[in-house]
Amino acid sequence: MRLLAVVPTYNEIENIEGFINAAFAHIPPEGEIVVVDDNSPDGTAQAVEKLFSNYPGRLHILNRPEKQGLAGAYLAGFAWGLARRYDVFLEMDADFSHDPRYIPAMLEQMMTHDAVIGSRNVPGGGVEGWSVARNVISKGGSLYSRLVLGCPVHDLTGGFNMWSAAALEKINLSSIVSRGFSFQIEMKYRAYRAGCSIVEIPIVFADRKKGKSKMSRRIFFEALINVWEIRNSKFAEFFKFAITGGMGTVTNLVLFFLGADLLGLYEIPVSISCFLIAATQNYFINHRWSFKKTTANTKPSPRQWALFIAASLAGLAVNLVVMRAVLAYWTPSYKVIAQAAGIAAGLLVNFGFSKLIVFRNKGNNQ
Repeated sequence: MRLLAVVPTYNEIENIEGFINAAFAHIPPEGEIVVVDDNSPDGTAQAVEKLFSNYPGRLHILNRPEKQGLAGAYLAGFAWGLARRYDVFLEMDADFSHDPRYIPAMLEQMMTHDAVIGSRNVPGGGVEGWSVARNVISKGGSLYSRLVLGCPVHDLTGGFNMWSAAALEKINLSSIVSRGFSFQIEMKYRAYRAGCSIVEIPIVFADRKKGKSKMSRRIFFEALINVWEIRNSKFAEFFKFAITGGMGTVTNLVLFFLGADLLGLYEIPVSISCFLIAATQNYFINHRWSFKKTTANTKPSPRQWALFIAASLAGLAVNLVVMRAVLAYWTPSYKVIAQAAGIAAGLLVNFGFSKLIVFRNKGNNQ
């Protein structure tokens, strides 16, 4: 089997030479490495190129013009390797958190499986150098993703994975929606849904000793929200929109309390101001997050903001009408039921207005 290890890098000058030497010590003679570098300012790419003569024909580099993210790096490496008909693809980090000594065991499992997952969450697997809190968050994230997706893989978030070329073709890389940390989750979920044979082998994940980690809490928790997009992209858009609306509600209430209760200002102008501020907050979050597929290459505009305010007012009007209708015609035991029905109806109207008109397409934001 012709193995290609795909290694994304950004500012790994402290690790890259030692990592490449260690990796080649465990890769079979026909195995190769392609480093996908995002124009690292620390000279990572140049350090790789200096090693070409040590591994003639076995070490390659793809230089990308700027930092474009982990998912893009792996997809570029996979495309490069598939075009050259490699049989097996290995995902690895260059910071030694993925120990090359596990490569032979992974290759052995590839003889009978489509994908091999280096797993921290099966018996014998684990982590080194992590706090208890970080370990709990990581394991909780994998468990949460398993429950949402109904996928039996125990380490969905891990990045030390081996794929057959056939598995990558079944996954349909061109349809991958993730561009962040959730890429690892989506790859495994798609492989599972495609009927690939998947096995997990235990690995010990060691925290990096040199260089700076690219992972942050924001990236991690954003990935957990994006799990819904992986499962159902249409529902995920609504789910994000609803979360944004909830944040707007909190902002509205906090500002109203400060203005009306603490400062004693008149309620009506305070309420109007709170609505406008919260709706503006929601507009920017929806532009950047909820509808990012259609707004990725555009900037917020006054016209779009005004349309969103109109959508919010339409949702508020529907909220009030439905609430009054429920109270008038169904007389529920608790008035909060009518309010909940109104909020749900208003949310649907606001979402529909926003999706079909406000954030309709890229040209809409010009």
